[in-house]
Amino acid sequence: MPAKFDVNTPRGQETINHTSPNGVVELAIRCAAFPGHPEIYEKKDIEKEKELAAIDFYSGKTQDGLDIVLIPKTYSTSPGINIHAVKLPAGMSHLSYAEAHTGKAHSGDDKMIAKYKQSIPTHFTYSPSILGYYHLSRFLDTGHVEPTVVRTMDVAAHKPLADLGKAKAMGSNNRNQWTELRALDETHNNSTLYTQDGKQLYGALQANPTGEESYPHLSQLGGADAFAASSEFGKVTSPNPLKLNCKDATGKLDQVAVQQVVQIKDLSDMVLMDFIMGQADRFSGNMHSQKIYVWIENGLLKHKVKKGDPAKEGQEIPPEAVLINRMIMKDNDAGLISGNSAKSYHLLDKVSHMDPKTFNRLLDFQKELQKPEVAQWYQTEVLFTQADFNTVKNNVDQAVGILSGRKDKGLFLDASLNVALGVGVIVAA
Repeated sequence: MPAKFDVNTPRGQETINHTSPNGVVELAIRCAAFPGHPEIYEKKDIEKEKELAAIDFYSGKTQDGLDIVLIPKTYSTSPGINIHAVKLPAGMSHLSYAEAHTGKAHSGDDKMIAKYKQSIPTHFTYSPSILGYYHLSRFLDTGHVEPTVVRTMDVAAHKPLADLGKAKAMGSNNRNQWTELRALDETHNNSTLYTQDGKQLYGALQANPTGEESYPHLSQLGGADAFAASSEFGKVTSPNPLKLNCKDATGKLDQVAVQQVVQIKDLSDMVLMDFIMGQADRFSGNMHSQKIYVWIENGLLKHKVKKGDPAKEGQEIPPEAVLINRMIMKDNDAGLISGNSAKSYHLLDKVSHMDPKTFNRLLDFQKELQKPEVAQWYQTEVLFTQADFNTVKNNVDQAVGILSGRKDKGLFLDASLNVALGVGVIVAA
């Protein structure tokens, strides 16, 4: 059982207070930076964290004047609240809009900007896992996990949304989870998801990625066995060094080769992160990607996320850029609670190609986890229990053992576009 979440405990580098219609003061907390390493968070991470913390669930507006509307997630299994930015029709209440828009499909005028998830004690939903993945991705400098903040929510304001989720649920799994959550709201005393005073839920508020789509082919596979047998993972486990020519005869980037290197890096990094975080639910459709443009400019590798039609969106994309799929790790709530697919199926043992930077950052991470202030940070800021921290620490030790023992003996540190092209660090354009 986790330590009780006391709203009066000092935590975070910044806390924004929001008052619910019932007068309950809700907290949006930007976690303190990983101890001693503020540099791992980019300027855009900090800006996005501040945007998330500023979201008022009840009468808020976005920076461009759209209304914030909370809509229960009624598809897939685990319940959560999707945060939408819309222009509410005159006279329409937030709940009325939500009642008519609980499906997965939305018009172009309705943008999902974030998702709020609390833990569910009996299911693969654990908010500290969501927070943990964000900070792990920044330390390892990989994974493309969206920024996340800690957020509390008035139980009384959550109840009508839970009722709506239960009523509109698509499928028995989702309905069962909403039913359980609504019953928990009634007693509001389970410390896994309610504050010590019982007045609020607490969980993770995470930005929604732009341009997300299901990862081609891999998202359709069912189970770790199918993933392990896939041709994509076969390239990650290939016993031969990567010898891909990422440029054609004219010196231009070769899209096929660039995509393959990026995919191998993405998958090996994903397996490592899931091994560390004890992920139990990656291989049930929880693999996503976004399209990015990649090009070389003045000796540096640059990239930019594709947003619709570049011409219409005003994106300046060099003609020599290639368009590839890059993995984004979006569904990360099933860590640290039940099983570890990457470990059970020995996926990390089979990885033969890894980004040298990821490998070296892993070694640094192992050293950091020895420090008492880091253990304390995980519990205060990322809401880990002592057992959660011990699990991550032990998993990191195991991962280092598995990979270090095979370095230069079956593990090649060659899954890097920079290494393949002999150019400088990738920078976002």
